[in-house]
Amino acid sequence: MDRLLFLSKGDEVKLRVLHAVGRPIDELTVEALCRKAGISKPTFYRHFDSKYDLARWASDFMCSITLDQIGRSLTWDEGLESYFALGLSELEPLRNVRSDAAEYERCCAYRAQRRFATIAETLALHGVTVDETMRSIIEGHVRMELHFSEERLDPTRTRDVKKIVSIFKSFIPAALYNALATPLDPQ
Repeated sequence: MDRLLFLSKGDEVKLRVLHAVGRPIDELTVEALCRKAGISKPTFYRHFDSKYDLARWASDFMCSITLDQIGRSLTWDEGLESYFALGLSELEPLRNVRSDAAEYERCCAYRAQRRFATIAETLALHGVTVDETMRSIIEGHVRMELHFSEERLDPTRTRDVKKIVSIFKSFIPAALYNALATPLDPQ
């Protein structure tokens, strides 16, 4: 989690806005978010087109420093542990920014496309051809990843990161797991 110490100023502002979401996003105005985050409306709109962009940004941000690094600079365990620990630490704001169903569906579709592209790119860096079979493997993995991530938002689910990672790893297809088992640039 020490990777979070190197936030850009833009990500610092965006995190402050995310942390200002204390109830479902539908119930909040941009003015209220700005006031709670200690920023102006022009600053908000410099970073987001609307309050609904928070869910997409949070997903991008979390994945970019965790899941997207699996096979690049992180092992599966490192990437998954970081992802689920970060998600659990941000549980309330993540639940709240995902409260608008239509916007969240668009966010999930965007994330699925983005994760597919990132995994395919990482596989290519490892010299793995993304043929029809590997394409199907990646698509299935991304669907499972989205579903499993959503289950973690349920307050009745375990908060034990090691247990979550162990369960999640049992669903990763062997061909994908093995292809990305060794990072290209270990930390």
